[in-house]
Amino acid sequence: MTIRNLESFVGALWDWGFLDDCFGGTRIKVTDMDGLVERNHHYLMLETKGPSKDIPRGQQILFDHLREDFGDRFHILVIWGDPNKPVACQLWGHSKTLADTETIRRIVGKWWTFANSKRFTNVTQVDKRTAA
Repeated sequence: MTIRNLESFVGALWDWGFLDDCFGGTRIKVTDMDGLVERNHHYLMLETKGPSKDIPRGQQILFDHLREDFGDRFHILVIWGDPNKPVACQLWGHSKTLADTETIRRIVGKWWTFANSKRFTNVTQVDKRTAA
């Protein structure tokens, strides 16, 4: 996605704070995704952080659960840096490494090659006790 009008884009962002008390008295908050791509039922989520920002614990839990639930069909690439100036990245589950835009492009290109080569078949087993 290319942002053609930054002011309009920022003006359209939602503040999900009005949902904060909807999660049973927990500290759970709505998270955002900075980017998401799907190919053949394989997903690449892009998450950006400022150069020295940590990934909040709740987001870490979310990332871990997405990987547990979807396995190698869900990848998360965290990118640190100022907008369009990456300095580091981490493919979730791997080590954080120094990065620039070319590094990010190589990682995304490798993901594309992987996802593009897969064909997902959803095989549903029918429980014979409930089958009509």
